[in-house]
Amino acid sequence: MSACRRKGPDLWCRSLRYLALLGWLLLVSALFILDYAKPKIETFFERVYDIHLHQQWDMNLARNILWLMVLGLLLSVVGLVINAKRNRRRTDQWRLSLIFLGVLSSAGIFLYFVNFS
Repeated sequence: MSACRRKGPDLWCRSLRYLALLGWLLLVSALFILDYAKPKIETFFERVYDIHLHQQWDMNLARNILWLMVLGLLLSVVGLVINAKRNRRRTDQWRLSLIFLGVLSSAGIFLYFVNFS
């Protein structure tokens, strides 16, 4: 049974689903930006055609990744607070998606500060 099984999901229960979805979209966006921000590795084709790649992290993109992770963590915390307020019955459950989102966002923030500070 889910936490939202009273007379159908109310606004708060529906918001949990949308908060988790938005948070995961932010996390996936951060991963795509990460691919552009990291230094590129030179391969055979870059050497043959004399293509110059950036060998440093793009710090503007890295800061954007940090802010996406912070926003994902904030959405996770807000969702977990709402979930805690709605979690009163024995059959109610915690949203694991929000917990995983918070853990991954925290790990991303930690790695940012370890690598770029």
